Parts: sequence; structure tokens; C-alpha cells
Amino acid sequence: MSDKYRMTHQGSAFVVNENAGATVGVYNTKLEAHQRLKDCERDDLMFETTRSLVEKAVDAFTLVHHIDRRLAHDWIREAAAYW
Repeated sequence: MSDKYRMTHQGSAFVVNENAGATVGVYNTKLEAHQRLKDCERDDLMFETTRSLVEKAVDAFTLVHHIDRRLAHDWIREAAAYW
């Protein structure tokens, strides 16, 4: 399990929380709560992978076109909006 999320049993429900305090959801079964926790971990991993890819794209774009990172980021964001 991730260090970012935790699952607790409260009454007849299972609660998934971020360690920062936000409630992700309340579920009737432990299996549902566990699946949601795993979904959150997967989403976090996909987000981090995407951030890394964008960072590499910005770095490459700045080198190829001799522009600053902000402008490279804007170009990449504009291109991504068309997908």
C-alpha cells in the first residue's frame, strides 16, 4: 500500500483517506475501499509519469528551438490541447 492513502473501518463502512486529511470516499465493503485505494495509487503513478514526460519534452523543445522553458511549455500545452 502507498504511504499517501489509508483505509479505516468506521462502523459498518470503510473510509479511504489521503494522509493529508482529505476523504477519498466511503465504501460499504473492504474490497470496494481497497479497489479505490489501488485506483488512487495507479492514478498518482500515471500523473507522475505524465509530468516526467512533459518535463523531458519541455527540455528537448528548449534545446531544439533555443527558447525559454515557459515558452516551450506554452507550445507543448497548445499542441496537447488538440488531442
